[in-house]
Formats: sequence, structure tokens, C-alpha cells
Amino acid sequence: MAIKLGGSDIAKVYLGSTEVDKIYLGATEVYSGATIPLLDTYTGAEFAHSFRLLRTAYGGNSTRARRSSDNAEQDIALVDGFLDTTSLLTFTGANNGLTPIIYDQSGNANNLTQTTAANQLEIVNTGSLITSNSLAATQGSSSTGGQAPSIAFSGMTDIWFFDVIDVADTAGTQVLFESSTNFNSNTGAFIIYITGGELLINVRASGGALANKYPISTGRQLISIRMRTGLDTNSYSDLYINGTQITLATALGAGTSVLSNQVLYLNARAGGSSLGYTGKRQESIFYPTDQSSNRVAIEANINAYYGIY
Repeated sequence: MAIKLGGSDIAKVYLGSTEVDKIYLGATEVYSGATIPLLDTYTGAEFAHSFRLLRTAYGGNSTRARRSSDNAEQDIALVDGFLDTTSLLTFTGANNGLTPIIYDQSGNANNLTQTTAANQLEIVNTGSLITSNSLAATQGSSSTGGQAPSIAFSGMTDIWFFDVIDVADTAGTQVLFESSTNFNSNTGAFIIYITGGELLINVRASGGALANKYPISTGRQLISIRMRTGLDTNSYSDLYINGTQITLATALGAGTSVLSNQVLYLNARAGGSSLGYTGKRQESIFYPTDQSSNRVAIEANINAYYGIY
């Protein structure tokens, strides 16, 4: 555990040779490793969308809010490392608050955007902040989602997604990520979605489509998804839920996994046209490089803040 002054470490606390994660004053936790912004330690994210501060050097806003009553919009800042919910709720009043933009904290300006009002994710409902475990979240529906800028996936060979979600339903088809406006015809595109009690990681390979299926349940979850190129079915993807690797249930298709430059959509196909994710989402971080050696620590930081498992 590092104690920080501003963005600089001034001390670390150890018990023997083990770095301490938390400090208590009586029964009150006064310091947690989760207070160190995640991207300060685990650098190199391509995008990072969250309602908490993920990088000390980030000085921008967390989200842009639209008020349902008059369609007025306002940027909502991070105050002391957290979404300024007071300003958000003052702005929305008794109305709904939607998110035309969730800002990228990585420094790459890969903001999650949605210009179509009807497809914007909700963060305030009739004056009440939408939460999961008392922390701010977006609420999706079958017709909501967003779009990140074009990402050069073709140069990537090992990619990772870390997502904090609260799954309401696993039966209906709900897209978490799609890297194309048309997965069926774009070689190198991928789509990750929930249906029939499973999470599917599909890649449009050079010789057809690959599909790896994993069981998934409802409830609050940290999902960590790994995808690699140059591999066939059974081996191109890995899924971890709440820190535990999930056993592959079914592997289908033939060919070799590849990635191509695409526009990435979150929460629905083509960013909000159909099959939207109907649960809540709190954080989404994408790394374009292998994070297998950092996975456990990244998950620990995320879980320390969100209290998922």
C-alpha cells in the first residue's frame, strides 16, 4: 500500500514483507489501496469509462448529462475522485438524467457517445440516482447503447476488457460489445453478448465464425475478458468472473482468430439500435495489450472500490 501526497508516493506500509492494503482507525477504514487511481499503476489502457477517478493526471469530467424535461445538457465533474452526484441531481431535478457522453479517462479521447436521445443510457430516474451497491451506475435497455471512436484492433494480438456490471437477466440476447456495424460480414470483427444463460465471445475469423460460450448468472459482477489472435476455437478467449476463471462450456466454429480496425459499440448492436444490455454498468476499461500478469491486481483494485465479491 502506498500513501500518496497528491499523485506522488510518500510512503509504503508493510506487515513483515507484505504490503498492507488497508488502514483502520478503530473500526473505520481510513485508507484503501482502491484510493490509488487504477491507471496510475496499470498504465496503457485504450479507454477507461468510470464514475470514479482512474488516473491522477486526468483533469476532465466524468460524464455529460442530458435532462429529460428540456434536453439541456451539462458536464458533470469528478470531485475528490468521485462523480459529483450533488451537481448531477441538482441539474436533473425531478426528471430523468441521460448520458450523451461518458468521458474516457485514459488520455486517448475514446469517449463513449450517443447522439440519439432515445438510445442514451440513464443515470438518473425521476430525480433519483441510479446505483448498484449504492454507487453510481448507468441503466441500459433493449434500445440503449453507445459508440467509441474507431480503434485500430488490427495491430493488437492480446486484448483485455474489465467491466463492472449488474446483470438483471441472462435469458434475452443483450450485447456488451460489438466491434462492427455488421459482425456477419466483417472479418476480424467481434461481438460479446449474453443470451440463454451464457456469455458468448464471437470472432469473425478468416475461415468463418468462432464462438466460445461460458455460463453467466444474474447479479453484480466483475467480468474480465481476454481475446487473442492467431488461435482457433477453445483457445482464443478466456473469461474471469469475480476473479475466478470460468470453464468454457461450448466452443463452435472453425478458422483462426483475427482482429480488424473497427468502431467499437458498447451496450448494444451498432451503439443502440437493437439488443441492448438491460442491466447496470459502472466501469469499463479496455487494454490493447496482454494484462495476464496484472489481472489479479487490477481486479483487486476494482473490487476494493465496488465491493462486488
